[in-house]
Amino acid sequence: MTRKNERTTNNEKVEIAKQIASQSQKVVKTYASIEMSIMRIIRWLSSLVDRLLFNQRYAKIVALGLAVIIYASINLNTNIFEATISGSGKAINNVPVSVIANTEVYEISGLPETVTALIVGDVADIALTETQGQFRVVADLTGLAEGTHQISLIPSNFSPRLAVSVTPSTAIVTIERKTTQRFLLDYDFVNMNKMDLRYVLGVPELEVTEILVRASERTLDSIAFVKAFIDVSGVDASFTKEVPIVAYNQLGERVDAQIIPSVVRVSVNVSSPNKSVPLVVDPVGLIPNGLAISSIVMDHQAVTLYAPESVLSRISRLTLPIDATTLTQDTTLVSSIAIPSGVRQSSISKVNVEIKLVPGISQEFLQIPVSFRNNRQGFKFSPTNTADAYMNITVFGAPDLIAQLREDDIAVYIDLFDAQLGISSMDVFVEVNNARFLGYFVLSPAKPTIEINIVE
Repeated sequence: MTRKNERTTNNEKVEIAKQIASQSQKVVKTYASIEMSIMRIIRWLSSLVDRLLFNQRYAKIVALGLAVIIYASINLNTNIFEATISGSGKAINNVPVSVIANTEVYEISGLPETVTALIVGDVADIALTETQGQFRVVADLTGLAEGTHQISLIPSNFSPRLAVSVTPSTAIVTIERKTTQRFLLDYDFVNMNKMDLRYVLGVPELEVTEILVRASERTLDSIAFVKAFIDVSGVDASFTKEVPIVAYNQLGERVDAQIIPSVVRVSVNVSSPNKSVPLVVDPVGLIPNGLAISSIVMDHQAVTLYAPESVLSRISRLTLPIDATTLTQDTTLVSSIAIPSGVRQSSISKVNVEIKLVPGISQEFLQIPVSFRNNRQGFKFSPTNTADAYMNITVFGAPDLIAQLREDDIAVYIDLFDAQLGISSMDVFVEVNNARFLGYFVLSPAKPTIEINIVE
């Protein structure tokens, strides 16, 4: 019985071993199948890559892709490196450049006035440096002789914990010995557009009329004029003050030089010359329908003009031209005042004019003597026809005004301004010389011209 049980147990072990062996073979076959599949995929990919890399159609695309990948990788690494090492950086513009040199004896040219400084370091150090603001850039010319030199621009008074670089970092400078030259001092008024037009400036009195300019010979030769600039913004009274002196070249550009003295005391008289002159209506053309002006009423009878005395002396009245051909009935209109040349300002710019009309009449005034005006060269003259020494004048106007007009109120004259020696035909001019009748009448001479003989 015992032997029978042992045989049964051995048979079971054999069966189990066979099953294990069978399973192992299946696993081996499965792994082999997977390995073959992977190898086929790898061979396919390898073949695909070969076709892409060695195919003219796709080679450029692949190269571009690889270049982009490499560029991105490098820049990413660089940025990471810079961010890690540098901390922070900032550019400071307009850092002043100071020079170490004997500027009393030598003129230095070629140096930039300011440079840009790039500072790199801790954020707190950068902020502290900007807040203190004591930094600068130095050009040290110690020991350099006259001539042209290339020098370095050195940052100064920056925190030692900061890395600093400046742009530009070098400069080409010229060192020249200074000399002194005397110049006449002129003047100019500035900001005259900010001055009330009613006021007129007199000729300034300068405390000195000559000044000294100290610079290199090259700079002195470029100076065209030296002027004192007098600011007249808002002045309304005479004044005395010190004003700056500036040198300029032929192009009107400022010349950098030492001027002795740099300021000058000036005195300027400020006045407000003015003159009140009457306003006179001047009808241009003929009033239609036989009408004449019987009344002219203005809300301003005169205007005050502000100008230099030389201009005011030539002005006796201002005329208001009105188109007479448009006057068909009583009219109220607004007339602008034309400012004569040289006048700076007037008290009013417009005037309201009320004109009344009535049927007009004509009347002849006989034997009005002919006079002359503007005989600049002192010629002697006489009419070739002695009867032309007098002229009959026809006056058209309102009846009540003509009744008040006298022969003495009428002036007949010839203008000798452009007269030449010999016999000439001259125009005859007629006007009313009584201010109360100005603008009311139409005056016509019996002859528009007369012939005169002009001798020295």
